[in-house]
Amino acid sequence: MTLGENKKIALGLIEEYSKTNKALTDDEDIAMRLNFAYATNYQELSQVKKILKTRVLREISGETSEGYTEYSLPSNMYQLKRIIALDDNNNIKEANYYTLGKKIYISNKNDYQYTLEYYQYPTIIKEDTQDSFTLELDQDVLMILPYAVANDILKVDPSADYTAFLSEYQRRKENLDTRREIPSIVVEEGVI
Repeated sequence: MTLGENKKIALGLIEEYSKTNKALTDDEDIAMRLNFAYATNYQELSQVKKILKTRVLREISGETSEGYTEYSLPSNMYQLKRIIALDDNNNIKEANYYTLGKKIYISNKNDYQYTLEYYQYPTIIKEDTQDSFTLELDQDVLMILPYAVANDILKVDPSADYTAFLSEYQRRKENLDTRREIPSIVVEEGVI
C-alpha cells in the first residue's frame, strides 16, 4: 500500500477526503500537517510490529582460512534477530561470529553462507515524501495507521471529538497479532 492510498483512508475517516484535489483534501491546514502526522505514527507502529528483513552477509566461496572477516551491519537495523549459517546443501550449521558496535565478525574457518535476519527502522516520512511511497509495514498494521493519523489530525481541533478515533486506534492496536510464526507440533505414532 502506498502513502497516498493510506492517506485516502485516514481522510475518509474524518470526512476530509477530496477526490478532485491533488493534496487529497480541501483543508490546507490538514494537507500541510498530514505527512508529519504519518511520520510519528508510522514509526510507532513499526516498533509494535517490527519490519523483518534478511540480508546475505557472506556467500559460500570454496575457501577457508584463519581469523575473522569484518562486515558492516545495515545502517537501518533496529534489532538483530539472528544469524543463520548454511552449508552448500542448505543445512543449518553452527554460526561462528561475534558483533562489536555496528560490525559483525564472521569466522573464516568454515565455508558457510551467513544470512542476517533483523528488524529495520522504517524509512522516515518527511514533508516532501511522495504519495507514491510504498509503506513498509504489514497490511494488518497499515489498516490501524489511519486511525492513529485521524486521531492526531483532529486532536488539535477544539470543535472535533477525536476520542472515538483514539479509542478505535487503541482497540485495534491491542488486538494486533504481532507474531511472525505460529508454533506448531507434529504428532507421530509411537510411545509417549
